[in-house]
Amino acid sequence: MFRIADFTVRWRKMMNKFTCETASISLLHVSSVKSHLLSTMKGSNVASTLDESYENAISSLNSLQSNSSVLQDSILRKHSEDNKHINDTLKYLLRIGVSMDHLNQLPVIHVSGTKGKGSTCAMIESILRSNGYRTGFFSSPHLVSVKERVRLNGMPLSSDKFRLYFWKIYKQLLAYREHSRDMPSYFCFLTILALDVFLRESVDVCVIEVGIGGRYDCTNVLPKTGTVGITSLGLEHTKLLGNTLEEIAWQKAGIIKRGSDVFSVVQPSECMEIIREECRKLKANLFVVPSELKAYQWAKKPELVNESCDILDILELNTSLAIQIATNWMNKNISEISQENITSIVTKQTVEGIDRCFWPGRLQRILYDTKKTLYLDGAHTLESIHLCARWYNMKSHSQYKRLLIFNTTGDRDSAKLLSTLSSMIKFDAAFFTPSVPRDTVTCVDAMNHNFPFELQLQRCRQNYEYWSQTIQHKEGFLHESIESVFKQIDEDFVFKGETCDILITGSIHLIGAAFVALNLERFMCTSTTQ
Repeated sequence: MFRIADFTVRWRKMMNKFTCETASISLLHVSSVKSHLLSTMKGSNVASTLDESYENAISSLNSLQSNSSVLQDSILRKHSEDNKHINDTLKYLLRIGVSMDHLNQLPVIHVSGTKGKGSTCAMIESILRSNGYRTGFFSSPHLVSVKERVRLNGMPLSSDKFRLYFWKIYKQLLAYREHSRDMPSYFCFLTILALDVFLRESVDVCVIEVGIGGRYDCTNVLPKTGTVGITSLGLEHTKLLGNTLEEIAWQKAGIIKRGSDVFSVVQPSECMEIIREECRKLKANLFVVPSELKAYQWAKKPELVNESCDILDILELNTSLAIQIATNWMNKNISEISQENITSIVTKQTVEGIDRCFWPGRLQRILYDTKKTLYLDGAHTLESIHLCARWYNMKSHSQYKRLLIFNTTGDRDSAKLLSTLSSMIKFDAAFFTPSVPRDTVTCVDAMNHNFPFELQLQRCRQNYEYWSQTIQHKEGFLHESIESVFKQIDEDFVFKGETCDILITGSIHLIGAAFVALNLERFMCTSTTQ
């Protein structure tokens, strides 16, 4: 079951798949970039020898991921080195011909937060598209394919379109390197690619989800954002963002721009004061959205209003925020008059956008086969794990075997997450595995240099020991892949006639690995949440 040495060798071979060396080229004045680039690339050995396939694009992109030592250095700087990420993003945008003037022309909605910012952004985008707007959407992380991060009209970029945009930008940046390490980071590159796509595809509006924090995030390169959203705040990425709610709020509120309309859910008082102060300083307009959907007048009621469930309060909060943000942008697109009050009337088109919204891997239930039902949620904070446990208890069956598959990445407090899960749910067994689909690595999109296999395996051991020794649960198992976990589930439970409700949680990357391992890609675009 557990052959660490062999698997580690296979993993390292995959990590070293792509290497490219080229001479440094001095940065030219921005006005001469386009003309010089053509002549430079014609004579460039790099441009002529690169394999411009989609697979090689992903390998090249993966080579830009920070290794764990670089990430630790970033942690020591506490993500607060004055605007380094933003300045780098600006520098590389200029090298591909995207100026501040271009960015100012991009109609943007920018959203930060701790809990639910991805699903809130997805709903904003769905509402805008339902109202007839051509949308762009940049989010992170991805589940299965990096193409998911950049969407046009709700759909991920095609492999061919991603490939074309990638190589255009990558070759330009290679050509203008001042030294061998002068390339953007993984997330910075994707931010640049998304903004370039949205500009060239002439979207009506783009919804941008912050990566980490906000104030120093690459996405905060946007100089003029008229509509800003802040979802529920809590402690996360504390090694990067700070150890208190006030510090977290200061980072998240950093995306507020002068004169912008800012929409926030009700926050802890210490967070709310930070947000208010940032708005006062920048003469921005702050709106706190209604916490319940009954505060609205509906042209027709969305399906969510007709549901009765234990987690409706959280779903209502994110929906309310999405309604206010999308409506604000649409109103300003029609008239430049500033909004003075919270919107209370919800149109039929907006309701259709709410009902059609689907965000995979979040509170998603899939009937896998007659003996296994999967409950997938990328919860990775204490608050979101608590919500996940409430949802699982409500939807699962007490008479079936309740199984947990768990992993975390980064600086997540696994002990607190596991303690919450074990106190709220009576599991029959728990399985701890790296976010790796199969024993043989086949998905280049899933490679993660920031949290390599050896570190993931070490974390899994710690989680297993905590479960077995501290929580003192007898049924805990350590594995090397999702595929290996399901082999044991079949042998120990399914083949003996047991029906299983399987909760997979702790990391979006783990959910993505499950989609790949179990061939669930068909459920990426179809709502199976119950």
